[in-house]
Formats: sequence, C-alpha cells, structure tokens
Amino acid sequence: MDTRSSVRGLAALTFALTLSQFFRSCLAVMAPEVQSDLQLSPAGFGLLSSCFFLSFGIAQIPVGMAFDRYGVGAPTRWLLSLGVVSAGLFALAPNGPTAMLAQVGLGLACAPVFMGLMHFAAQVLPAHQFATSVSRANAAGMLGALCATAPLGWAIHAFGWRAPILAAGVLMAVACWLVAAQVRDSGNVHAQEEGLGAMLGASGRLLFIPALWTLIPMCMALAVGTTFRNSWGGPYLADVFGLSAGARGLALAVLSLAAICAAAALPWFVHRFAVRQTVLAWALAALTAGGALVLLPGAGVLLDIPLLAMLASIGVLHPLVMAHGRLLLAPEVHGRGLGLLNTFVFLGSAAAAWIFGLIADANLASGAAPVAAYTRIFGFACAMVLVGVAAYMLSPSMARAAAGGAKPAA
Repeated sequence: MDTRSSVRGLAALTFALTLSQFFRSCLAVMAPEVQSDLQLSPAGFGLLSSCFFLSFGIAQIPVGMAFDRYGVGAPTRWLLSLGVVSAGLFALAPNGPTAMLAQVGLGLACAPVFMGLMHFAAQVLPAHQFATSVSRANAAGMLGALCATAPLGWAIHAFGWRAPILAAGVLMAVACWLVAAQVRDSGNVHAQEEGLGAMLGASGRLLFIPALWTLIPMCMALAVGTTFRNSWGGPYLADVFGLSAGARGLALAVLSLAAICAAAALPWFVHRFAVRQTVLAWALAALTAGGALVLLPGAGVLLDIPLLAMLASIGVLHPLVMAHGRLLLAPEVHGRGLGLLNTFVFLGSAAAAWIFGLIADANLASGAAPVAAYTRIFGFACAMVLVGVAAYMLSPSMARAAAGGAKPAA
C-alpha cells in the first residue's frame, strides 16, 4: 500500500472516529432532556447508556476476527451503514425501549472504528511510530467528543435533542462513504486459511495468556473516563450543581478539551518515560483526583470540574494500553487480541454506566441528597482504577513484551 493511500485511509478512519466519539459522548449533555422526553428513571437512563457500550464491547472479538480475515475496510463500512439507520431510529424514538434498540445499533456501528484505526495503522506504519501516531489520531478524534459538549448544548437549547442526532447520522453516512473509498486493505493470509472454528479457538486461547490479564483490569478502569465524559458527567452537573443544558455543555467541554490536550501530550511523555511508566503515572494522578471527589463531591464547580477532568482523562490511555497489548500477540491474531482487550474496555463502560445508575436510583429511593449518590459513584470509580493500577504494575515491560511476548499467542 503506497504512502498516500495509507494517509487517506488513516484520515477516513480518524473522521469516523470523531463520529464515534460524538455518539459515545452525546448522552452526557442531553441526559435530563432525554430522561424527561422518554420518561426514564435514573436506572433507566443508566441502562440506555449501557446499551451502547454493551453492544460495542460484545462486538469487539467478532469484529477483530473479521479484521484478521477480511481487513478493516469492509467490516467497518457495513457496520457504519447500520449506524446511519440507528441514528435515525434514535432521533425518532418515541419511548425508552426504541431508544435502547437504537443505542445497541449505534454501539455496533462504532465498534470497529477505533480498533480498525489501530489495526490499519499497525499494517501501514513502522512499529516505532504506532503508539504516537494512534495517540495523535485519538486526540483528533476527540474533536467529536468536544462537539458533543457546548455546541450540542446550544443546539439542544435551540432545536431540541433530536435534530442534532439526525445531523450526526448524515455525517456518519459521509464517514461510511469515505471508509469505503479510502480503506482498501485485505486480511491476514494465515487468518484467511483458518476455519471459523479454528478462529474462535484461537480467540479463546488468548484468555490463557497470563500477561494479558495484567492489562485487562486497566482496560476496565479506562471506563471511568469514558463513563463520566460520555454519560454521567451531565447528570452529576445537573443534580449536584443545577446546571442547565448550555452550562453543562460548557462544563463538559472542559472535560473534552482536557482529554484532547492529554491525548496530544501523551506522545511527549511516551518519548521520555516509555509507555508503561506513562500509563502508571497518569492512572495514579487520575486516582488521586477521584479520591478528592469522593471527599468533596459538591465543593463547587471551579474545584470539582478540574478534578473530574483529571479523573476522566484516564480514558485517553486507551491507545497506550492497546499498544502494550499488541506486543504480546502474534501478527495473525492482532485483530482478535485487540478486540479482546477492547471488549473489556467497553464492557467496563457498560457495567459502570449501569452500576452508576443503580447507585443513583437507590439514593433517590432513600430520599438522600443527590451529592450522597455521587460520593458513592466516585468511590466505586476509584476502586476500579485502583484494581487496574495494581494489576498493571505486574505487566511485562514493553521491551520484554517485544522480545518474547508474542510467542504464547501464536
């Protein structure tokens, strides 16, 4: 594949990533309006949010198998087509169950995008450029999450929440066309020779690689960042501080801008301190911010929003953890291996969104003040990060993984 084709393919996937980030994040700003319009309880909203991440997570291993066998382009464009239909269904949803079905479809549509970007980049870029290049693409893709903050809040104030979702569906159709036109790759030759049973067996054997289990809890801890930035940041700001849709959008824009800056800064840290040290230091900083939020969940927006931004920024470590995991895998199972790790990232997001909803619902039923619910929610988030850090401290160094980590995965 020539350099210009590679650049165009990466650009198309990065544009699709901006749409994926938008759909991951949009519920945070529109949460009160969606809850009111669809008559959802806090637990119902948690379930609505988790539908996206549950389908996203479950799809990762099948999508990874498709990447190994057929390449990135074909599976991605077919699932993006499903996303166009699902965006329309969500925008027109008359009730909660219909909206949940649409969120399942959107989760499936967005499932191949980031993993596809990583898989395609691994094929067309030298190994030493992979982590930094994917981190930069991730930072660019986060512009979609930024659009799902203040701009979306203003649009909701002017047009309601349904019109912006329809517009995003049109843009997803554009992304689908760009991927179809520019991502022209094929699968791995060895994977194409495997039968479906053999591919499933190889995927299952990935769970028996001990080194991957030092990364999996961290993958789930990354969900803390995505869950607050994508869904529960909005309810927190509305319930505790009484912010309107526009003000919530501005506050969540701070979270997205912080995530963009963090993602852009990661290559600098990786160049000087290596991937493993960067992940550990950043996760510990996020854990510290989470601990402060447990103690001061209602201290004030000027203090709590920066703390929430630091806690949520743990999500930008995603490409670094994937780069670490990739070195533990043989080339013919790269797609399935990254799919496995991504499965735990988004199953963690689904579980966190749902559990946060249960905590909020129980607090509402008890008649306690909303701030008490978020003390427990932040405590649960910190527990997830702590477990992730403890496991990741046992992970092999990148150099040791590169030297011998791929052999057990073959």
